[in-house]
Amino acid sequence: MMTDTIPAELFLLLTDDAGRQDSTSSRKQALAAAALAELALRERIAIGEERTPRVTVLDPGPLDLPVLDRALAALAKLDGKPIGSVIEHRSMDLTEAIGEGFAAAGAVQRKDGWFSTKWPTHDDSLETALRARIAGAVDDPRTASLQDGILLEILRALGIAHRILKTDLPGLSRRELDQRIKDLHIDHPAATAVKKVMDDMTAVMIATSAAVTIST
Repeated sequence: MMTDTIPAELFLLLTDDAGRQDSTSSRKQALAAAALAELALRERIAIGEERTPRVTVLDPGPLDLPVLDRALAALAKLDGKPIGSVIEHRSMDLTEAIGEGFAAAGAVQRKDGWFSTKWPTHDDSLETALRARIAGAVDDPRTASLQDGILLEILRALGIAHRILKTDLPGLSRRELDQRIKDLHIDHPAATAVKKVMDDMTAVMIATSAAVTIST
């Protein structure tokens, strides 16, 4: 199912019912970061230990997951590039691929405008289940998967976790939610390695977001 991938689930969280994706100016970079995190988790890429980490493709073979396969194909041409350059590269913009997949599945509709494309909700069952799962992970960290932790950390890094999840977790302030996400401890063999990847990508996304804010 498409929502098995981290980028696809992040797409749902960043898209409102009317199909707008304006919760963050770093949406494209966030989707790329989500793909990198999942590919690292699947041991298809590695993030270097350098001061400016570089992305190395370990296995370019297809996963039979269209969004991740598209990301892998893009990464094959970006092999060895710094993580910041990879996340920013236009070939790592997965919006169209994810949106088309959800449209084919009946979860969203495609609406092309003069300057942008919107993806309004058609069937909200996937997003409803996703939000319930993510909120459950915050309420009871024992239920949290590594995928939940990655999604939540990306939202926190972008500074929009509370904006996105406030209706699902009405009892938590922004500060409380961010702290809960920081405190998540997930028992998974790959958790430490993925945390390093997420720390590197978080730093890049924060810098990118700051740059966009200054320029506007």
